[in-house]
Amino acid sequence: MLLNELRKFKLKKELITLRRDCGDDDITGEVIDVNENYVVFILWTDDGLYDGTTVFEIDQINEVLWGNREHESIKLLVEKFGKRPVFEFESIEFEKVVLEAFSKYKHLSIYHEHGEDSFDICSLDEVDEYWLKILTYGPMKTLSRLGKIIKSENILRFTIDSPYQNNIVSLHSHEL
Repeated sequence: MLLNELRKFKLKKELITLRRDCGDDDITGEVIDVNENYVVFILWTDDGLYDGTTVFEIDQINEVLWGNREHESIKLLVEKFGKRPVFEFESIEFEKVVLEAFSKYKHLSIYHEHGEDSFDICSLDEVDEYWLKILTYGPMKTLSRLGKIIKSENILRFTIDSPYQNNIVSLHSHEL
């Protein structure tokens, strides 16, 4: 049922909120692609502003909510101010989509095993069957890069093109 409903939401461009088993925070947006393995989801703020596009495994979804006044308000703001970028992937498996995204977009925000509060804005350095070697972009306070090796199976989701992520990468590209 879930996959069929998500496909309907995609066709109608319905604004929905997802509750996932790996995060305390609900995410609100629109489904732009879905298959039996993963969901590509545009994130919208409460102000109707684009907040990046995220990809995660469909099995993480616990609840789907839609149709209340808050959704309608955000939808009106999105229609007035929002931009709807398109991110398309050829891979069907989530782990391969992560690598495809790195090859297309150069830097991602990766949320991993420690939950939604733990993410790295990073570029990919090297990969093998089980591990990713990444180079992280440090926060605004330090602007310090850090190398890391993480298990690819521990990736919960990744985000492309969020304003925060783009700002951090931009700051790193300037000498201060």
